[in-house]
Amino acid sequence: MFKNLNPTEDTVTTRITVTNGFHDGGVGTLAGSNFTTASLSAAQKNYYYNIQYNSKDHFGVSYGHIGGSGSAEQSTTTEGTTQAIYKQFYNYTEPSATNIRDGAQFSINSTNTPDAYFIVAERLQMKDRLNPGTWTIELSGSGTAGSGSVKTLSLTDDSKTVDALTPGSPFGEVYSIVSGSAGSKVGSTVYGKFYPDAGLFVLSANSVSSSLPGDDGFIQSGSEHTGAGSGLAPDTRVNDAADNAWKMALALKKGSVTLRSEEKQYIYDYFCRAKVSEFNLSQNITFWSGSDYTIRHSDMVTNPQTYISEVGLYDNQSNLIAVGRISSAINKNFSSEAIVKVRLTY
Repeated sequence: MFKNLNPTEDTVTTRITVTNGFHDGGVGTLAGSNFTTASLSAAQKNYYYNIQYNSKDHFGVSYGHIGGSGSAEQSTTTEGTTQAIYKQFYNYTEPSATNIRDGAQFSINSTNTPDAYFIVAERLQMKDRLNPGTWTIELSGSGTAGSGSVKTLSLTDDSKTVDALTPGSPFGEVYSIVSGSAGSKVGSTVYGKFYPDAGLFVLSANSVSSSLPGDDGFIQSGSEHTGAGSGLAPDTRVNDAADNAWKMALALKKGSVTLRSEEKQYIYDYFCRAKVSEFNLSQNITFWSGSDYTIRHSDMVTNPQTYISEVGLYDNQSNLIAVGRISSAINKNFSSEAIVKVRLTY
């Protein structure tokens, strides 16, 4: 027999937020020395670097400039790679994206930002989104080996104390990136914007380079090139020697990342009630005897005994959609009732 559930009396719905360490294996904090750079072609490196842990992509790192500076190619007729990157991220994040044709720029702390570093979290690692107010990214501008000089910049977001920025993004909340750790702000400088639903960090190149210029020899321009701009100060030359994305990749690899993923889970509890007069007989062939289906055991004619071992949930078309198995069978007869709670989580 089927029994209909009463949504008001028999079901309870709960939504919870589950967080976990962002990195592979649920690790929350990793020193940058654990990161490796994915093998990419020279053409790909003109646009981005992939940062890996345990041979799995964790971050994509890029650099964009609204005018195309820092690109191998840029002219009135040819769009430089950094210009394409800047426009792509702007169009993706800004509600008024069409205005970029008129020279619109990222506004960070009410200041136009013509160039920015972009850090994008791997979707597989971040689940639904990144957990605001708990993360710390430490960028390092340490000098050459043995110099003894170490410069670091710790960044977090201000979601614990400040409401999300307005207007937000087309896909969710936006918070300011500030100096500090685990949501605790230190100082007043705003370094960028944090988009938790997109797993995106937009860092003002001017702000981070001012706070973390880097020592001579930290990095001149790239893993394969040398040129202008030490530390995170962008190399704005228009030639293939510019490799600003690698600057940020190296700053991450010399620093550390504390980050948590966030996932919304829905819990549905179904209270399946077998009242005194219900579910006391079985369709199991061992319960019956003969073609007329009489009860096999005479002592069960007036006092049948059944045992509930599992509960099936069916949709409106009588399709079985879930089965709840009980650890030990529940005895059911005409003098007892049973309530089985079936929990579905997804």
